[in-house]
Amino acid sequence: MKKVFIYFLFLISLSVILYFWSSHSVILLYQGTGTILIAFGRLFGLLAVYFVLLQFLLIGRVLWIEKIFGLDKLSRIHHLNGEFSILFILLHPIFLTFGYAISSKQNVVAQFLTFLTAYEDVFMAFLAAMIFITVVFLSIYIVRKKLKYETWYFIHLLTYVAIILAWGHQLKNGEDFLTNRWFVYYWYLLYIFVFGQVIIFRFLRPFYLFYKHGFIVEKIVKENDEVNSIYISGRKMKQFKVKAGQFMIFRFLAKHFWWQAHPFSLSKQPDGKTIRITPKNVGDFTNLIPQIAPNTPILIDGPYGTFTKEVAKRNKILFIAGGIGITPIRSLIEETAKKGKDIVLLYSNKTKKEIVFKKEMDDLSRKYHFPVYYFLSQEKDPQFIGGRIERSKIEMMVADLKEREIYICGPSTMIDSIKKDLHSLGVPKSSLHFEKFSL
Repeated sequence: MKKVFIYFLFLISLSVILYFWSSHSVILLYQGTGTILIAFGRLFGLLAVYFVLLQFLLIGRVLWIEKIFGLDKLSRIHHLNGEFSILFILLHPIFLTFGYAISSKQNVVAQFLTFLTAYEDVFMAFLAAMIFITVVFLSIYIVRKKLKYETWYFIHLLTYVAIILAWGHQLKNGEDFLTNRWFVYYWYLLYIFVFGQVIIFRFLRPFYLFYKHGFIVEKIVKENDEVNSIYISGRKMKQFKVKAGQFMIFRFLAKHFWWQAHPFSLSKQPDGKTIRITPKNVGDFTNLIPQIAPNTPILIDGPYGTFTKEVAKRNKILFIAGGIGITPIRSLIEETAKKGKDIVLLYSNKTKKEIVFKKEMDDLSRKYHFPVYYFLSQEKDPQFIGGRIERSKIEMMVADLKEREIYICGPSTMIDSIKKDLHSLGVPKSSLHFEKFSL
């Protein structure tokens, strides 16, 4: 029902834009080729702004939206919505330039230069469009070259500059605004709503949580050569509402750390006193984690994620973890086992020494009487199952597979492979819940 409300809000907002556009521009559709292009050029401009603003909502960590969809799904929607945004950004000037050139019987290049030099703030809008295009291509390059997340993040900050540059020409030159002051009011309201949500949830809320709880590093415990657990305490920790399976975005206020923020999942069920996260050394930031001193203050943004017990509708649960993907599953197992759920865990690593929380998992297994199967893909040991987690092994070890909710967490390639195997075994999509560890 909540999703229906979000979709309804999206469609209503879009309908308002279409209504105001049609009240002034739809008549142009009947006056010739040039005016048709002008009408659609105006529409594409309005849609470009709408979809760009939607981009900010999707990545703004707006809590009431995130609780419904989860950041993982919002991220995928963000990528798709970005494609529409850049499409409309490109089509808007192209259609207007050709439309006005045809209507005034002027050269296309001359018409384009007229827009840039004679129309107020259009040159600024042109710069904004160039920034958006640059951000898109640089983002693709960063992802393909697997550069640092911080590089991607700082490049995306340019979109705020582009929004500011593009603002002026909209109200000063847009015919749909010049003839309807109510549309102008609506446009202001749209901007205020979107950036109000982003400011509240992305910027102000973490500071409020810090003011209320005063999060600090209590201690750091080495789990193995590549993994460390960080125990975090603070004031009124029982009032910090975080669920097993969720993740938060952490900014450690110390030298070499304060300018970076990274997401980590809860690796232990909250006890009202501390929370625990367990990062793996996979880059410059995580390699320095052992150097963080006790009592270091922390800004926490979150919690986020729908990878929780609430999505499970059945009493039987199968957990599948790969590598450091055990972290949210570790907290979920503790919570669901206490509630008497029928649990099975399949846990895969490359080698024995890479296994995280083995003692904890074995202790929970004995205490709550559920089986744990350990897999080693690159090492042979008679105490462990050799190879990867794949179809035949899942089918053999979990006979009642179709009766279970299935939680999967680990590398993207592993998740995709296991999902494919489970689908081939007849497991419905609605029974699968997963979280990918990749940027």
